[in-house]
Amino acid sequence: MKSSYVSLAAAVALLVPTQLHAIPAWARMTGLPCSSCHATPTWQLNKDGLDFLSNGHRLDAMKVDAKDQKLDNYFSLLFKTRFYTDDRDAARTGLTENQRPKTQFEQHSMSIYAGGALSERMSFFAEMYLSENTGATSGGNVVQSDASRKKLAEAFVSYNLPVTEGKSFVAFRGGAILPEILHVFGVGARSAEQRSIVLNDALVGNPNGYKLFTRQQGLDATYNSERIQLSAGIVNGSDAGTTNSIDADRSKDVFGSALITVDDKATAVGAYYHKGHFTNYATKQDFSTAINFTDDFYKAGFLGRFVQDNWRVVGTYFMGNHTINATGTEAKNAGYYGLLDYNLNENLGAYVRYDHVDPNTDIDKNDQSMILVGINGLFFQSDKSGARWQIEYTTRNSYAGGSISSVGTTKYTDNRLWAQLTFGF
Repeated sequence: MKSSYVSLAAAVALLVPTQLHAIPAWARMTGLPCSSCHATPTWQLNKDGLDFLSNGHRLDAMKVDAKDQKLDNYFSLLFKTRFYTDDRDAARTGLTENQRPKTQFEQHSMSIYAGGALSERMSFFAEMYLSENTGATSGGNVVQSDASRKKLAEAFVSYNLPVTEGKSFVAFRGGAILPEILHVFGVGARSAEQRSIVLNDALVGNPNGYKLFTRQQGLDATYNSERIQLSAGIVNGSDAGTTNSIDADRSKDVFGSALITVDDKATAVGAYYHKGHFTNYATKQDFSTAINFTDDFYKAGFLGRFVQDNWRVVGTYFMGNHTINATGTEAKNAGYYGLLDYNLNENLGAYVRYDHVDPNTDIDKNDQSMILVGINGLFFQSDKSGARWQIEYTTRNSYAGGSISSVGTTKYTDNRLWAQLTFGF
């Protein structure tokens, strides 16, 4: 199998791409190449891209040109198709492991990205999935709705209120939102397509499915200046297992963040805090049933990036505390990731990332770690469309039975080779 991994990686690496616009609609709007906003092709946002995002997906936070307000500049379609092959740990047993497919083809998603200025101060953004693969396998008991879903991921309107005559302003957002500091530190535009464990996964065995990558409905306000970004928000506190669900708790969640940019290349340090309330009902998220217990939890973290012309180092460290059962048992958790990416040129990039999450720091053999290495590049481009390819290899360690409340036993090491092609218009 290792030889097939090498052959596939070599074949894709030989593809010589040109320039792709990250979200083609915004490239059409600005008339600029993707490298103006992204560190191509590893894709993380550069200083201009970060400003474009903070301004409300527009070049100027306070101005709009009426001639730019046309559908072609506000609307893009994206398609993601994937292939992956697994090499699971030989210590895993049972029919599920023996009969589990080693390779998969997956037309992962078809989605709409829309956004930009509505007026001099108002903007909007929406990310909508017309179809997204759920990972369900084929079989007699599986229907189409099990294998794909439609989803409104993020959708909000924003209003920019000037503070000074310079670039400082306060951006108010309302709708289905994700904290912007999390977007730019590994949830949104990023090198690796596979998000880090600490951001993307709920803590194993936790009745509360909260995770940092949680889009919720609510409001936030962000102060933006040349070097400082301060944000605070209030959102529904419903379980993260349901995207943009209506709140099932009597109290809301709140979050806050601070980010300080220290140079013109967007090197920055920041902090994030989320204070939440989760109610564990007899029937999950059904407030007409009895309450088993409540979890007043928090998640706090530090984030940083060091940016140079062709490479960057990015990292986060998060810690938190949860109540996990009716007796009031508490579990402290910690997790982090570190990423290095390098753009060899505008057509080829490489990156490596290490993830580690411990759902309960008082219990042994329940943590998970992962090493990810990847390459990516631009496959083709035209004035209005393009495609990007990625190949990623991961080695993930976990423990059988290890969770937020139990000690694990056998250590598993699972490997995966993963490839994706993204088309945009």
